[in-house]
Amino acid sequence: MASMRAAAGTWLVGAAVYLTAEAVTATGMESYSYLDDYISELGVSGLMNRAFMLHGVLFLIGAVLVVRSVRLGWIGRAFVVAAAVNALGNVGVGGFPSGTAAHVTGAGMAIIGGNVAVILGALGSRSLGAGQWFRRAGVALGAVGLLCLAVLVIDGVNGASLPVGLVERGAVYPIIAWELLAGVAILRARSVV
Repeated sequence: MASMRAAAGTWLVGAAVYLTAEAVTATGMESYSYLDDYISELGVSGLMNRAFMLHGVLFLIGAVLVVRSVRLGWIGRAFVVAAAVNALGNVGVGGFPSGTAAHVTGAGMAIIGGNVAVILGALGSRSLGAGQWFRRAGVALGAVGLLCLAVLVIDGVNGASLPVGLVERGAVYPIIAWELLAGVAILRARSVV
């Protein structure tokens, strides 16, 4: 189906835009550390702020395209709602300065919505004929993302003794990893048909 291929392409582009903008922005900041600095510190760059927003919107568009092409029932509706929460959160992350309440709220929405969407997308993928390995990988990725967010919050409340950049990426990168995995899986499955 054309809409499934479009969803795959949308997710692959969204992940590539995010990762490329992050790498370019981090490289341009002399003392930035992937281990020790929050991703939001890259928000001093207009490029990264636009990438946050575009990534969220593309994640949502991909979810809508999948759900419109295959009936997934309540899981499909919940998947789109979670993707919408992620998109709104990413718009907040890109639209408000780092450290503000709106930015922090946006980051929470993006991370929670994205990881919940990953879990729901993995569970719903059974209706698409995805293998058990894909479902398990998606659930594991989403669970790791949510766990890392909980660790980040708890560690922050207790004085941030862990490398915040690493832990935060553990909360964000599972969403991107799933987009890449889902995009490739859809394209490979459809090219065989």
